[in-house]
Amino acid sequence: MILERVKLTNFRNLEQIELDVSPRINIFLGRNGQGKTNLLEALGYLSLGRSPRGCRDQELIQFDEAFGRIDLVVGDRHGDATRLEAAIPRDGKKRIRIDGQVVERLSDLVGHWSVVRFDPDEVELAKGSPEHRRRFLDHTLSLSSAEYFRRLLDYRRALAQKNRLLKSWPRVSASELEVWNQELVKWGCPLLVERQSVLGRLEELTARIYSEMAPEGGTIELRLRSTVLPPQFEIPADPEALGPTQESLDRAGDHFRIALEDARMEESRFGHCRVGPHRDRLELLLRGRSLRRYGSQGEMRTASIALKLAQGEFLFERTQSRPAVLLDDTFSELDRERTDALQTWLHQEHQLFIATARIDDVVGMREWPGLRVWQVEGGRLTELDDISDARLEVLREELGQEEARG
Repeated sequence: MILERVKLTNFRNLEQIELDVSPRINIFLGRNGQGKTNLLEALGYLSLGRSPRGCRDQELIQFDEAFGRIDLVVGDRHGDATRLEAAIPRDGKKRIRIDGQVVERLSDLVGHWSVVRFDPDEVELAKGSPEHRRRFLDHTLSLSSAEYFRRLLDYRRALAQKNRLLKSWPRVSASELEVWNQELVKWGCPLLVERQSVLGRLEELTARIYSEMAPEGGTIELRLRSTVLPPQFEIPADPEALGPTQESLDRAGDHFRIALEDARMEESRFGHCRVGPHRDRLELLLRGRSLRRYGSQGEMRTASIALKLAQGEFLFERTQSRPAVLLDDTFSELDRERTDALQTWLHQEHQLFIATARIDDVVGMREWPGLRVWQVEGGRLTELDDISDARLEVLREELGQEEARG
């Protein structure tokens, strides 16, 4: 899938933007606070119908405006184009359309436009919390499966309802809680089983990429710690199955019901649900030890990059379409060795959108085919037709930068 055109109206500080973009490399250059990150946020919004930064919809609308709007035209490998639209009112419910038809479920967006994001938080993925990595896993599976995304949303709704009741304990009955326990089991078991079933492949991809980036760096492993499934829980291989098998779901359901019963007193004391997919912890091991606890800064950043690149490869395997890659001031967080390794991987078939404040990033990619560069200033974009040494030196002075040495 390739983004062909983007139009934004009243999105954060981007009042009116309309661009035809390159199918290969697009760089947005400017000082911090000018709108580069906002633009990447808008590009990622219609992959799953929500801000990739986790912001509320109303926060995306420009101050003193009644609505914001995102319009994307995306082409597939067959040459067919799809128009994706999001109309976000300050008051009321957002409306998302695919080729003019209103979408009732966000999961209907899956498969039309996928992105992999690199930003300073994602570069610290291995260093961050296990919950952050669980959200990464959910995001990966949601982009590859509309069914997974639907079940995840249904599970979250059931979880919110149960937690609401637990906060009123003991003024609620056990039978009321049991209704939502059944819903948690219904929607949660497919999540548990699907996560386990893809973990091995994601681990293989991550380990391969990590070894290519750090040949002497050791072996990366992924471990999913569950409050429901025992460590020895196995999912039989079934190449004919399009999703979790009923046998795996039944076994997971038995474990889930037992876990909920065992946690009943603890949940009433703490006032929230203590077991389930929302408590899974994705951990990274290097040489058999916790990377978060014992890894160096360089090892953790390399592992984070490998995990994100593995996400892109996994999505390509699942959907036969390469996701676009959004990079927000990513290279400034990396040393030269890791920058070179990341650029080598990206210099394949991905469509790239790069936000940067550094002239040197433009210089480093100037010879890449299909490069287009825009300067971002005060929420406005101006394409740079001239990226010669002389022009870039003028921009370097305007941005107050020194040329990189060595």
